Amino acid sequence: MGLLLPLLLLPLTTTALTLPVNTTLLHPWQITRLSTHSPSGRPGTHPYSRLSFAIADPNTIVLSGPTPGSSGNDVGFPPSAANCTVWWMTHGEDPREGGWENTCEENLAEGMRGKWSFRVVEGSGEAGRGVTTDFGLSVTLEEAVVLGTGGVVSLKFEGEAAFKVGAGEEGNMGGSCGGSGVCNWGLKQESVPVLVKQTLVGMECVTGTCEEE
Repeated sequence: MGLLLPLLLLPLTTTALTLPVNTTLLHPWQITRLSTHSPSGRPGTHPYSRLSFAIADPNTIVLSGPTPGSSGNDVGFPPSAANCTVWWMTHGEDPREGGWENTCEENLAEGMRGKWSFRVVEGSGEAGRGVTTDFGLSVTLEEAVVLGTGGVVSLKFEGEAAFKVGAGEEGNMGGSCGGSGVCNWGLKQESVPVLVKQTLVGMECVTGTCEEE
C-alpha cells in the first residue's frame, strides 16, 4: 500500500518555486530490474547496444479531498511504474553525451498518470567507463492533476542512482561475455531493489486557481 502524504497547497505561479513541502516521509523509488546488452560486432549481426530498467514510485500523494460531485476519491497522485529502454549504435554513439532525454512507457492499465524520463550519465569510471558496465541514471517524474478549484497543479521529482559491474560489494551488477564478444549484464539478486532517493524540484500552478478556499 502506498504512503498517504498530504501536501500543503500554497499560492503558486507558473514559475517553478521552492515551497515548504514536507517530502521526508516519501518512500524512495525502486528500480526492480535493470539489464544491459552489447553486441559481438561479427559480420551479419546488428551493432546496437541496449539499456533497460523498470522503476516504480510506491507513494500516494494526496493534494486535496474529493472533488464536489465526484465519486469521492481524493485528488492527487497514486503509485505508478514504468519500463524504460534506450538503444544506441555501438560504434560512434554514446547516450551519456549530447544530453539525450529518453521517455519511458508507464505499465499501468488505468492510463497515463505521469511522465517518466531518464538520462544516462557518467559512472564512477572504475570499470573502464563502459557505458553498459559503469554508468549512472538520472530519472525524472512529472505529474499533473486537475484540482477541485479547476486549476492544474504540476509536480516534478528527480533522483539518481549508480550502477557498476564488479565482484562482491564492489558492484551491483553481474553477468558475462560470450566467446563471440556478446556481453549481457544485470542487477545482482542481492542488489534488488535499488533505492532511488527522489527530490521535489518543481511545483507549479499551470493554469487556473490552485488555492483551496
